Amino acid sequence: MEGMRSFVTLAWLAPLALLGGGPAACKKASEESSAAPAVEVERKPYLARRAAHETELRMRGPSPGKWQAIEPPAGVMKVTYPSGDLTLTAWYASPYGGGNHSSPALVYFHGDFAFGPDDFEVIRPFLDVGFVVMTPMLRGENGNPGDFELLWGEVDDARAAVTWLAQQPAVDRNRIFAFGHSIGGGVVAMLSLYPELPLRATGSCGGIYMPETFARWAESERNAELVRFDAHDSDEIELRVLGPNLQWMVHRHVAYVGEQDPWFIDNAGALEAQAWALGKPFERVIVPGDHMESLGPALAAFRAVALSSSY
Repeated sequence: MEGMRSFVTLAWLAPLALLGGGPAACKKASEESSAAPAVEVERKPYLARRAAHETELRMRGPSPGKWQAIEPPAGVMKVTYPSGDLTLTAWYASPYGGGNHSSPALVYFHGDFAFGPDDFEVIRPFLDVGFVVMTPMLRGENGNPGDFELLWGEVDDARAAVTWLAQQPAVDRNRIFAFGHSIGGGVVAMLSLYPELPLRATGSCGGIYMPETFARWAESERNAELVRFDAHDSDEIELRVLGPNLQWMVHRHVAYVGEQDPWFIDNAGALEAQAWALGKPFERVIVPGDHMESLGPALAAFRAVALSSSY
């Protein structure tokens, strides 16, 4: 799939250290042995922490993803949606013969860091069974305005896309679903934390990242340009991924992972264990294939989930 053309190594850079607390928790035992017992401070909820934090970028500029100007195929419209002071683009299509009744809808967030025509084709089966579909391009992608922020402003754009979709006359706002592949799955996982979004369920394929991921990428020659913030700042890294914020989940999330995609199998497995203890609606489902091959089976499985809960 074109969604991972430039950075296929991302799948192999996900961390092995799954259950650690990230850089902020990596103090040496010798530093703690002589100190007074630590007083546990109750963490503020995710939404409060995120609202209080402003990401600091070392470098500004567009997404590193490669793209070409493309026009949508017949039956698909190129639309714009607002995200803050940005005007962003998306492809949008309604099912043939939808008539005057509202339909369930899917918003799909592509992998890699640029949108290509195949990113629409992978979700065409949703359109064929009666779903309105939307494939947003995020800030800094495909000529869009804005800076690439890696799971920060892009999450705001995703929220804006869901909100825009819910306002369309053809859409039943009580039957909206979100799904993403790879880094797009990381974006969708964060949507599960926002109670105001009218999402029936969310899903990802190979999209569960950990806080430690960012330091690994920052130290990688090939992927260092992706991390434009301090990868050792606890707020910067913990507010970009679902794991540290699992207790504030409000929307169901199904994390599909390929049986040959070991890093993401472990990442999602760690979160599933935590979610079970917390009583949160996160589940891991293993499907055939590697990081790329698993997308088709994952979308088919999520389509079944969406259909079963849409009527």
